[in-house]
Amino acid sequence: MKIVADQHIPFVEHYFGHLGELVLKPGRQIEHRDLLAADILLVRSITKVNAVLLQDTAVKWVGSVTTGHDHLDIPWLEQHGIGWSTTAGFNATPVVEYVVCTIAALQCMGMLTQQTLQACVIGVGKIGQQVADVLNMLGWKVIFCDPLRAAQESSFVSIALEECADMDLITLHTPLTHTGQHSTFHLIDHAFLQRQKAQAVLLNTGRGAVVDSAALKKYGRFMQVCLDVWEHEPRIDRDSLQEATIATPHIAGYSVQARYRGVAMIYQAAQRAGMIDETTAALPLPPPVQTCVFSGATRTWQEVVLTLFNPWLTTQVMKTALLSDDQGGVFDQLRKEFKDRHEFASVSLADVVLAEQDRRVLTALGFNITG
Repeated sequence: MKIVADQHIPFVEHYFGHLGELVLKPGRQIEHRDLLAADILLVRSITKVNAVLLQDTAVKWVGSVTTGHDHLDIPWLEQHGIGWSTTAGFNATPVVEYVVCTIAALQCMGMLTQQTLQACVIGVGKIGQQVADVLNMLGWKVIFCDPLRAAQESSFVSIALEECADMDLITLHTPLTHTGQHSTFHLIDHAFLQRQKAQAVLLNTGRGAVVDSAALKKYGRFMQVCLDVWEHEPRIDRDSLQEATIATPHIAGYSVQARYRGVAMIYQAAQRAGMIDETTAALPLPPPVQTCVFSGATRTWQEVVLTLFNPWLTTQVMKTALLSDDQGGVFDQLRKEFKDRHEFASVSLADVVLAEQDRRVLTALGFNITG
């Protein structure tokens, strides 16, 4: 068996290396000729899997370590009898926690009040719902915009996109679709941005092209724009980058724990698809719980979460690094070198002084507080 894989899929050698010939390449450099004799292709979202890549190859099954699948031409794959699977939900937790850290960062800088606020969650699938649950726990009023879910669930209340205005936070969690009544390509356009109040927070951890970058360039300066995903990445508009309040290189879904979950899920999917007959050797285990010691210091919940991931620091690095002429290469390098954070539930807090409200929030977020 021959397997071609994105070399940046964590632990791919451990899971798949013993099954036959394993060829590793950067995801953006996987080409048609690499796949002529391959049985399995393993990718991330940066590899477009379509007829151009797979026509007249031997590939029988495609595994993508991603939540979404807009980079896969699914109709073409199914028409040609090629199986496929993604790892939907494997990085839901770090994405939700990225949203929490972004809110904490803005509040610590005085750019977002800590009073009762109103948010619109656009796209209320697994991640969007979890974000809404956390916002509710933090005391926010949350409104949903998801016409597809509303059509499927009579009890689900969704506003029209045109009604999404006067919000303190708009957070995007939709897939990228180009067809149909509810296409999400450039969903956030000139008209939408014009309706938003000054200094509203626009946060996108979904897909870059859901936001029209030309419209953002014109109206984004009046908002607090926080982007982890970008239209045309890895080559992104420098003006949009410099205007962004928070800018990170598509790492919202990165965590130590998600790295283990993703490749394990795709390995199990390959087993279910009949591509793998044997069970693997002993699989790697996630690292033990991390302990953060605060030496008796008093902390707010915002300060605690920012010790795990502070988006301001990543923003500074990214804005400086992407002044380079080799913008695409630098963007990918930033993603590769990003130091994975631990998820809240894997962190134990020791010797920290907390107000009762902050302790309640941190406990609800999943932290283990030992004292």
